[in-house]
Amino acid sequence: MRIIQKSFFSLGLLLLNIGSAYSADLKFTGTKTCVGCHTELNREWQGSHHDLAMQHVTTETVLGNFKNAKIEVFGVESTFFKKDNEFWVNTEGQDGKLQDFKISYAFGVSPLQQYLIEFPDGRIQALSIAWDSRPVSTGGQRWFTLNPDEAIAAGDELHWTGRQQNWNYMCADCHSTELKKGYNASTDTFKTTWSDVNVGCESCHGPGEKHLQWSGLDKDAKSKDPQMGLAYLLNDREGITWTMNPATGTAKRN
Repeated sequence: MRIIQKSFFSLGLLLLNIGSAYSADLKFTGTKTCVGCHTELNREWQGSHHDLAMQHVTTETVLGNFKNAKIEVFGVESTFFKKDNEFWVNTEGQDGKLQDFKISYAFGVSPLQQYLIEFPDGRIQALSIAWDSRPVSTGGQRWFTLNPDEAIAAGDELHWTGRQQNWNYMCADCHSTELKKGYNASTDTFKTTWSDVNVGCESCHGPGEKHLQWSGLDKDAKSKDPQMGLAYLLNDREGITWTMNPATGTAKRN
C-alpha cells in the first residue's frame, strides 16, 4: 500500500510542477455549451462515471449511510451523521483527537464512494473510510477502511489528513475539468479552481472556444479545419492499434 501511495505522490508532484498542458490563449467554455449541438452524447454522458467523478454534497449525490453510522478501525471509532441538512463525520483529525468534519464533496460512485473534506488552507483531503456502494447481496452497503492491514496514525503521510491523501494534487487533475491547483509555495496553501467539478467534454477534447467558433462558420470554411477547432479529435478508433509489450506488461499505442 505504501509503495502504491508513494507512486501516486510522485505523480502528483510532477503534475503540480508542470501545470496545465494547454496554452493560456485557449479558453474553456464549460460542458453546458456543448449540449445544444451534442444532445445525444450529453444524454449518454449524464449519470456516467465521468459525470459522477466528483459532485457537490447533496442528499441526491451522497450514497453513504449518515444516520449516525459507526465504524471502528484499529481502535478509532468514526461516526457519520447529518446536522442541519449537512453531512458530517466525527473521526480522528491530524492532531490524533476526535473531531467533527463537514463533508464537502462526494468522490466517485461505484463500486465505492469516497468523501472529501475542505480545510481552511485550501487543502481538500480524501477520507480513508469509504462507502461500499455495491448491493448488499455482493457485500456492499457498508463503511470500510481503505487501509485494512495497517494502522495509520495521525501525522503519518498516509493518514487521511496527510499529504498522500491530498485531493488538490493527488486526485483533482483526473476528476475535474480545467483544474488549476493554485498552489502557493510560500504559504503552503491551495486555491484550486475548475470549470466543471466533474469530468466534462473538455477534460478529453481540450478547451472548446475554437470549436465553438468553428461551429459558427459556413461549410466551406469548416472544411479547411480538419481539427474542427478541437485541441484533440480523439479518433483513436481509426487506424489505431494497441500492442502488448510482454517485457513490461504494458500496452503500446501504434
